[in-house]
Amino acid sequence: MATAKEKGDLLSSAARTKEPQELTKAPSSPLTLRQIEELKKPLDPSRVLRRVGFRGQQLEYLPVHDVIETANRIFGYGGWQREIRRLEKVYEDETDGVYSVGYLCEYRVRVGDVVHEDVGFGSSSNQPDPAQAHEMAVKAAVSDALKRCFRAFGDQFGLSLYRKHEIEEGPAGGVRTATDAQVGRLRKSLRTHGLQEGDLLEYINAKMGTDYARLSDLPLKVASRAIERFTKEGEAFAAEIREIAQAK
Repeated sequence: MATAKEKGDLLSSAARTKEPQELTKAPSSPLTLRQIEELKKPLDPSRVLRRVGFRGQQLEYLPVHDVIETANRIFGYGGWQREIRRLEKVYEDETDGVYSVGYLCEYRVRVGDVVHEDVGFGSSSNQPDPAQAHEMAVKAAVSDALKRCFRAFGDQFGLSLYRKHEIEEGPAGGVRTATDAQVGRLRKSLRTHGLQEGDLLEYINAKMGTDYARLSDLPLKVASRAIERFTKEGEAFAAEIREIAQAK
């Protein structure tokens, strides 16, 4: 007959044997076995939506509410945290009473000891109300950044969709190019100061050692910086451009 201590050991051993997967950590991972199993499952096609994306590209994507619901299902309510690290306006344009705005968002998602960070972009074009333009662009940037953070957890968060549509990342090297609204803003600034598109391209190529042939080829951040300099420095920046362009 087993002693009380032996019974306790047997019960303890049985409890350990029957420990549910949702509590059992996977080897070399802070996630549980159940969470790993869920993350390895293929993406259900019924969750995928479609839209026209950057420059007319047909894109497949997961809506942000689906990503949040999936995070709650796999990691648990309160089992993950999110944080906006930085939210920056990269351009703003008003033409004939309509507004176009773009924002960049640096975002962080944490699941236990696992941390993923990424950057999202959001824009709003041709809005009659400036407040609405900013609100739409901010929401789009934050949603984009959140989804890009979660894609690091795999296909349950749409990783295969990003692989399939690399155009979302921009050209080779993962650099997003200037938006149509940014290009329009640059053209307007160039006209204001009596400059040509080629003048700005000559200036940028000389400063960066690049070979951009069109404004639409410029990286988003380079276009944003040029817009910012036109806005803050005006003719002083235009004079710098003329000096470089005339030396060519």
